[in-house]
Amino acid sequence: MNRFFLCCRIAAFTGFCLLFRIAGTAQKNNELQFMKLSEDNDFLNFRGEGTDRAYTSGLKFEMYYSKKKTPRFPSNLLMKVPGNDADNLYGIGISQNIYTPNEIDRTTIQYGERPYCGITYATHTLVSASMEKKQKLTTGLSLGIIGKYSFAGDAQSIFHGLINYQKPLGWDNQIKTDVIINYGILYEHLLFNPTPNLEVIGNLAANAGTLVNNIGLGVQFRAGIFNGYFSKYERPVYNPKKAGNENRKAFQFYLFMKLNGTAVMDDATLQGGFFSHRSSPYVISKDSISRFVMQYEYGFMLSHKRFGFSFSEKLRTAEFKGTYAQQVGNITLYYGL
Repeated sequence: MNRFFLCCRIAAFTGFCLLFRIAGTAQKNNELQFMKLSEDNDFLNFRGEGTDRAYTSGLKFEMYYSKKKTPRFPSNLLMKVPGNDADNLYGIGISQNIYTPNEIDRTTIQYGERPYCGITYATHTLVSASMEKKQKLTTGLSLGIIGKYSFAGDAQSIFHGLINYQKPLGWDNQIKTDVIINYGILYEHLLFNPTPNLEVIGNLAANAGTLVNNIGLGVQFRAGIFNGYFSKYERPVYNPKKAGNENRKAFQFYLFMKLNGTAVMDDATLQGGFFSHRSSPYVISKDSISRFVMQYEYGFMLSHKRFGFSFSEKLRTAEFKGTYAQQVGNITLYYGL
């Protein structure tokens, strides 16, 4: 049965890619730009101090495209930066995140630890950037499911079996099934650009819905060889056949650091789903939630022509009282079409 679920997951990702490409080609409404595959995992870190707790894994696949016609529902729910010079890039993606307590070899509820939780959701996004005004607005609508039918427990069990690692035994205690409907906004603006090889970018982010409700501020530093952050959607890839790429660098290599602080109202992965939290076997009470969390991320980006690769590590402060900070690594692959 577990192998069946793994096959379904692979088939879903493959079908997602094929259907989108067929639809885009047949309708002549969209032009594919690039694909991105990203994996968060708490075993990925520079110091080799892997764990298997809290936010333990996050897999995301995205495809970005430009529209040739006026956007319709649900694309018209997304927002653009003002001005005639805006570059607008749309995206569709599918994600699965996995959360577990510290000791996955126990079948009983581990009070004081993170609840077992899985989420799987699709996202429709718009990245709208203005090179003239040095600003970028990213908005996204996410729809999905939290709980058993996210198949997060099945995915983790299969993967651990493939690498001959400890089988997670407590998924019967996971947060109950519920719906995910969330809307996210990220606004970014250039703060400081003393040389072509250094950028400092500020951001304001907010999320609202049944999954998370929060608002935050942050800053990002980039140093190295790179294309402008607000030019051509900051694609870390290069296709010389596409118009507008004449002045873009074929090779990029830069270091980056990000610091974000977030005020938290609700988090369904801790507190249970919006409608079913009372029926979940174990959740974190609202009095124990950390109402302000910090995240620091650092890493590097390397790209040449159509291909791009990045690796980073994130350190996040405790999400609820009595628990620990967490380090998670990220690997992201890009391919320009």
